[in-house]
This record gives sequence, structure tokens and C-alpha cells, in this order.
Amino acid sequence: MRNRNSTRIAWCITGSGDRIEECVNFMKELKHRYEPEIDVYLSREGLTVLKFYRLFDTVKEEFTKVSTEKGPNAPFLAGRIQLGRYDFVLIAPATANTVAKIAHGIADTLVTNTAAQAIKAYVPVYIYPVDQKVGEIITRLPDGRDLKLRIRKEDVENVDKLRRMDGITVLSAIQEVETLISTNPS
Repeated sequence: MRNRNSTRIAWCITGSGDRIEECVNFMKELKHRYEPEIDVYLSREGLTVLKFYRLFDTVKEEFTKVSTEKGPNAPFLAGRIQLGRYDFVLIAPATANTVAKIAHGIADTLVTNTAAQAIKAYVPVYIYPVDQKVGEIITRLPDGRDLKLRIRKEDVENVDKLRRMDGITVLSAIQEVETLISTNPS
């Protein structure tokens, strides 16, 4: 049974392999430490990447409500947001594609439409983009091998645009979510 006074989060997962394991592990940690109500919403590619990293079963076992995108408004997350069901929306990890769409006002997926509708309804949106600094990073593949990735300036410029948008807060580390939960007066 869920705690009625707990923080209510719509946690959206997009199709980024980079940071996916970190985000899932932190979701579980938060759940056990603070008992927030976390409903998980997966983009189509989020589902693909969770399965690729063998994390989908973990998410299904840990969280009661796990929904996968069928279209920009299915499941009807925008309606739940407008009814005040969630204290905030969290998109973590957020791919460069999702960040670019939100930064440019495109709302054609479940996650981007959710962000747009949350902002309109004055529900805070927190985004943890994987591409935050130009340069190279090393990420880990599901088989444990390292993969070198280039972070492009165009992707970082879109993250910077998000930082200037009303209703959106860009997180530089997933651990910043803990402050949102531990200080929420719900």
C-alpha cells in the first residue's frame, strides 16, 4: 500500500543506454529510502534499451505501475498530470533526441507531450540529459565493454536551451532528485 503523504512522481525513461543503469539503481534506492509513489512511463525506445541492458524485469518487479508508450497521448499521462496526480515529472535519462524536441516545442511522443502538458499545467518538469558537456565520455555496454561516445555541441546547446525554459529544471546528476523528495511537503 502506498503512503498518501509521499511524493508522487511520473518518472519517464527514454532510450538512452548511457546512464540507464545509474537511473534504475537510483530509482530503487529512492523507493526504499523515502517510499515515494513512482509511476514509470517508458518511451518505446526506453523499453527497448531497458530490455537490452536486462533491466526491464527489475523495473517491473520494483514498481507497481510501469506503462509503455503506445502514442503521444497513450497512456493518457497528460490527463493524470492535469488532474494533479503528480508532484512533478522526471525525465531520466533523457536522450539528445528527447531534449531537442522539448527544447524546440515538439510534443509528438509520450515523453515530449508529457513535458509540454506538465509545463502548461504548472507541474514542475525535471530533466536529466545524458549529453551535458561537449567532448568524449566512456559509457558501459550491457556486456561490460566500454564505448566511447562524442557529445556534440548541438546537443549541449539544446540542453542549455532547456535551462532557460520556464517550468523545466535540468539536473546535472540524478542524485539531485533526492533533494526534491526529501524536501517535498506532500
